[in-house]
Amino acid sequence: MIEWREDQPRWQQVAEVIRERIASGAYRPGSRVPSENDLMQEFGIARMTAHKVMKALRAEGSIYTVRGLGSFAGRPDDDQNTAE
Repeated sequence: MIEWREDQPRWQQVAEVIRERIASGAYRPGSRVPSENDLMQEFGIARMTAHKVMKALRAEGSIYTVRGLGSFAGRPDDDQNTAE
Protein backbone atom coordinates (compact mmCIF):
# COMPACT_ATOMS: atom_id res chain seq x y z
CA MET A 1 0.00 0.00 0.00
CA ILE A 2 1.09 3.56 -0.62
CA GLU A 3 1.55 6.22 2.04
CA TRP A 4 -0.64 9.05 0.79
CA ARG A 5 0.69 12.59 0.74
CA GLU A 6 -1.69 15.47 1.33
CA ASP A 7 0.03 17.84 -1.13
CA GLN A 8 -1.01 15.98 -4.28
CA PRO A 9 -4.20 14.24 -5.49
CA ARG A 10 -4.20 10.46 -5.13
CA TRP A 11 -4.56 9.84 -8.87
CA GLN A 12 -1.32 11.77 -9.46
CA GLN A 13 0.47 9.77 -6.77
CA VAL A 14 -0.65 6.46 -8.30
CA ALA A 15 0.31 7.65 -11.79
CA GLU A 16 3.74 8.52 -10.40
CA VAL A 17 4.14 4.97 -9.06
CA ILE A 18 3.23 3.48 -12.45
CA ARG A 19 5.64 5.87 -14.23
CA GLU A 20 8.42 4.81 -11.84
CA ARG A 21 7.68 1.15 -12.55
CA ILE A 22 7.90 1.79 -16.29
CA ALA A 23 11.15 3.78 -15.90
CA SER A 24 12.72 1.07 -13.71
CA GLY A 25 11.85 -1.67 -16.21
CA ALA A 26 9.32 -3.38 -13.96
CA TYR A 27 6.90 -2.81 -16.86
CA ARG A 28 8.88 -3.14 -20.07
CA PRO A 29 7.69 -1.56 -23.34
CA GLY A 30 4.77 -3.57 -24.66
CA SER A 31 4.17 -5.39 -21.36
CA ARG A 32 0.77 -5.26 -19.73
CA VAL A 33 0.20 -2.70 -16.98
CA PRO A 34 -2.46 -3.02 -14.26
CA SER A 35 -6.06 -2.47 -15.25
CA GLU A 36 -8.34 0.01 -13.50
CA ASN A 37 -9.67 -2.86 -11.37
CA ASP A 38 -6.11 -3.88 -10.47
CA LEU A 39 -5.28 -0.31 -9.46
CA MET A 40 -8.42 -0.12 -7.33
CA GLN A 41 -7.44 -3.27 -5.50
CA GLU A 42 -3.71 -2.55 -5.11
CA PHE A 43 -4.05 1.07 -4.00
CA GLY A 44 -7.50 1.05 -2.41
CA ILE A 45 -8.76 3.80 -4.71
CA ALA A 46 -12.15 4.49 -6.28
CA ARG A 47 -12.93 3.59 -9.89
CA MET A 48 -12.98 7.25 -10.95
CA THR A 49 -9.53 7.74 -9.43
CA ALA A 50 -8.19 4.69 -11.28
CA HIS A 51 -9.78 5.97 -14.49
CA LYS A 52 -8.01 9.34 -14.06
CA VAL A 53 -4.69 7.53 -13.59
CA MET A 54 -5.08 5.59 -16.83
CA LYS A 55 -6.34 8.60 -18.76
CA ALA A 56 -3.37 10.72 -17.67
CA LEU A 57 -0.82 7.98 -18.47
CA ARG A 58 -2.37 7.49 -21.94
CA ALA A 59 -2.40 11.25 -22.62
CA GLU A 60 1.30 11.59 -21.83
CA GLY A 61 2.25 8.49 -23.85
CA SER A 62 3.42 6.37 -20.91
CA ILE A 63 0.88 3.67 -21.78
CA TYR A 64 -1.42 2.72 -24.62
CA THR A 65 -4.63 0.71 -24.62
CA VAL A 66 -5.78 -1.91 -27.09
CA ARG A 67 -9.52 -2.42 -26.89
CA GLY A 68 -10.31 -5.90 -25.63
CA LEU A 69 -6.68 -6.65 -24.70
CA GLY A 70 -5.75 -4.14 -22.00
CA SER A 71 -3.18 -1.44 -21.41
CA PHE A 72 0.53 -1.71 -22.11
CA ALA A 73 3.68 0.22 -21.22
CA GLY A 74 5.12 2.61 -23.78
CA ARG A 75 3.82 3.58 -27.16
CA PRO A 76 2.24 1.13 -29.60
CA ASP A 77 5.40 0.88 -31.70
CA ASP A 78 7.75 0.44 -28.71
CA ASP A 79 7.04 -3.28 -28.36
CA GLN A 80 7.88 -3.86 -32.01
CA ASN A 81 11.21 -2.07 -31.57
CA THR A 82 12.24 -4.39 -28.73
CA ALA A 83 11.77 -7.45 -30.96
CA GLU A 84 14.55 -6.40 -33.37
